Amino acid sequence: MVNLLPSRAVLAGVVGAAMAVTVAAGPAEASATAAGPAAAGPTAASPATAGPATASPAAADAAAAGAKAGPTLSSTAFADNAAIPDHYSCAFDHKAGRDVSPPLTWTAGDSNAKAYAIVLRDVANGGDKVHWAIWNIPAATLSLPEGLGSGYTVPNQNGAKQKAMGSGTTAQQFFGPCPGGHEHPYTFTLYALKSATVPGLSSSSSMSQIESAIKKASSANVVLHGKSSAAAN
Repeated sequence: MVNLLPSRAVLAGVVGAAMAVTVAAGPAEASATAAGPAAAGPTAASPATAGPATASPAAADAAAAGAKAGPTLSSTAFADNAAIPDHYSCAFDHKAGRDVSPPLTWTAGDSNAKAYAIVLRDVANGGDKVHWAIWNIPAATLSLPEGLGSGYTVPNQNGAKQKAMGSGTTAQQFFGPCPGGHEHPYTFTLYALKSATVPGLSSSSSMSQIESAIKKASSANVVLHGKSSAAAN
C-alpha cells in the first residue's frame, strides 16, 4: 500500500507556497494599479511637478520700470514733438525775447524732489543753446501758468528764480523760440532737484553756469519736445 502522507505534505506545501506568493503579490499589484494613471502618459502635470512659475526678463524689466516711475512733463499749449504756437515765440510781438511763457504741468514720479527746475534749449544740429531757465521751484508746485512775469525772482512763484539769454530786462523773462524762419527743435527739460535751492547761482550767473549747476543738483529729468520756425519779422 502506497504511503500518501508524503504526497499530502508536498501538496500542502505547494498550496501554501502558492497562497504566499498570491498574498505577497497583492500589494505590489495594488501599487501598480494606483500608479497606473500617473504612468498612463502625458497628462497635465500636478502643481508639485510643474514647479513655481518664473517671470520672463521682459516682464521683470516692465515691473521694475513700473515700480520706479520717473517724472513727467506736458503742456496744454502743444503736444510732445508738436509745433510750439507762435504765441510763445518772437513771432507774437515781432521782437526777440520777453516772450509769453507756455503753461507747463508735471508729476514728480518717484524722484523725491526737493524742488524743480526747467530749462528751454534750442537743440538744432545737435546744439545746446539755452534760451531760458527757471529753478528753485518749490516741491509742492507741479505747474507753471502761462505768461510768467519778469524779474530774476519770478513774481508769484514762491521764490523761484529765472534767467534768459540776452541782456537787461530781456535776460529776466521768458525767451521763446526765434530761429528766424527755419524750423528748429526745442526742448523743455524738467529737473527734479536734490535740494530746495540750487547752490552757487546769482543774477549775474551765465546761462552755461546755470545749466551746469542745475544738472549737478538734479536726481532725475524728463524732456518735452517741440519745434518752431518763428521769426521776429
